[in-house]
Amino acid sequence: ITGGQSFFARSEIKDIMAYFRLAVNSDDDNALLRIINVPRRGIGPQTLEKIGKFAHQQSCSLFEACCHPGIKTQLSTQAFHNIQAFAELINRAAHAVDSEGEPATDAVASLLNNIHYEDWLFENSPSTAAAEMRVRNVNELHGWVTGMLRGSDNNEPLTLSQVVSKLMLRDMLSRQEDDDDSDQVQLMTLHASKGLEFPYVFLVGMEEGLLPHQSSVDVGNLEEERRLAYVGIT
Repeated sequence: ITGGQSFFARSEIKDIMAYFRLAVNSDDDNALLRIINVPRRGIGPQTLEKIGKFAHQQSCSLFEACCHPGIKTQLSTQAFHNIQAFAELINRAAHAVDSEGEPATDAVASLLNNIHYEDWLFENSPSTAAAEMRVRNVNELHGWVTGMLRGSDNNEPLTLSQVVSKLMLRDMLSRQEDDDDSDQVQLMTLHASKGLEFPYVFLVGMEEGLLPHQSSVDVGNLEEERRLAYVGIT
């Protein structure tokens, strides 16, 4: 999609993938930094800085530092409890997803429920419609993950670690395709096509209700729709 955003580039997909990445690899510091306070759980920059310094002293990952008994002496009581709750959440998920089939799918569903991410999206999206779209994206990702964990007639069930590797590879390949100038179909709106030329053009949805769009028909703004059709044809 020309000018569109890759599915894996969306913030909600990056968030959920970061949870999965951390569940299968506790040494993934980048994943931890992304989601340790998403949704908000009272772990701010100062707390993260203290955890980072402690991890450096101990020569360990950030998550190992969160689980280390000595971290208690570095943090306030409330910050320590917040870190403990986060570490327990990830550890429970890590132990539960280390399997195939239904146990792993149940663990993934439980992780998504426990972080209350859907509620957080509705609280932090600019509109209800935007939140609903982001929730649909998360559900789409969840569907992919569940399908790969369960397997199908043609594919063996995978572990979550294998699923994460597969999806990260798919993301990398899609970014390479975006950078590739080879021949491919480009899907775009009529607005975006203005000034561009292609050897072959297919105008889809050339039917009343779509073009002219019903909203334009309702307000009597057919002239703008004619201009858009002209842009596409020329």
